[in-house]
Amino acid sequence: MFRKCWHTNDLICYSTITADAVFLTHYHGDHVGQIYDVAESVPIYMEETAKKILEKYQDHMKTHIPSQWAKSANAVKVGMPVKIKDLQITAIASDHSAADSVMFLVEGYNKRILITGDYRMHGFYRDKLEEALTNLGQIDLMITEGTSISRDSEYYHDENWVEEQFRQILHDYKYCFLLTSSSALDRIASFSRAVPRGKYMLADDYQYAQMQIYDETRDAKLKSNKVNYMSEYNREGAEKRGFGMVVRANDKFMPIVRQYFEKYPDKTCLIYSMWSGYRDKPAIAQMLDICKGQEKTVHVSGHITKEDLENVIGTVKPKKLIVYHTSAEGKDLTSIELPTETQLLTPTDAEIVTLI
Repeated sequence: MFRKCWHTNDLICYSTITADAVFLTHYHGDHVGQIYDVAESVPIYMEETAKKILEKYQDHMKTHIPSQWAKSANAVKVGMPVKIKDLQITAIASDHSAADSVMFLVEGYNKRILITGDYRMHGFYRDKLEEALTNLGQIDLMITEGTSISRDSEYYHDENWVEEQFRQILHDYKYCFLLTSSSALDRIASFSRAVPRGKYMLADDYQYAQMQIYDETRDAKLKSNKVNYMSEYNREGAEKRGFGMVVRANDKFMPIVRQYFEKYPDKTCLIYSMWSGYRDKPAIAQMLDICKGQEKTVHVSGHITKEDLENVIGTVKPKKLIVYHTSAEGKDLTSIELPTETQLLTPTDAEIVTLI
């Protein structure tokens, strides 16, 4: 049965429906937000490092959430199959704005289904993902995200471009604040690598702890670089030598950002590195207002472009295809160029899809 939750874009069940397990592709709220509605007896699976990251987030937010359920989730290793009755589910390393996101290959009854979750082909892990998709073998059904299908097909930069922009801005300004999601760990690591020698790379204790988890499993070239947590010990040195600082739009960081823009208006810059739709959120709008135009936008999407999606589908060549996590329908959806052997399915909520 194809069932898509309003607040959880991974394919999961509601507590009123019997399920053998729930597999999560990554930790973003729109993919895990409805786990609280899943029966407690249903086991939850997610990639092992992503689980640690979510555990740390839930501990940080424990007074604002119903429960810290990530602690009881089952850790999944990439490439190591999990057996659920007659099905075998294998995590495939992916590339998204959530660190250590995965796809799932579901095998059983002589059929093979690929569930992509959110992904892109312009991140740091493009080559590894391309190799994995090329070597998948026959796929009977591919269930893919299609967030960007309806968006303008303009040229997309990649994460390497983002890091180069960070490097230039950090060279031009003595004090640089990075306003981004605390869960965008690839982006924050990239920012840290761009901080010039002699300057401080600062974050609060929560962000520092997340980067420690992130670095445990990262290739050397993608690890964060010399992240320090803010303290009275380094405050004077950071002001004297300059810094790059990761901030969030809250009461902790707002006074710090205001202080530097008021004291050093020509030497201070804020880099906005998130989806443009978040600019209208009150706290973010307030922080951007402090900058008085001294703000740079440096961002690329965590979602696959339409052109790259067509290339991926052409590589996988699934017999059947379902596109979800998208507002596209009608002409937008059918405008996707597909291999001749691929059949596009457009199931409605709760419709049963049968593979013959």
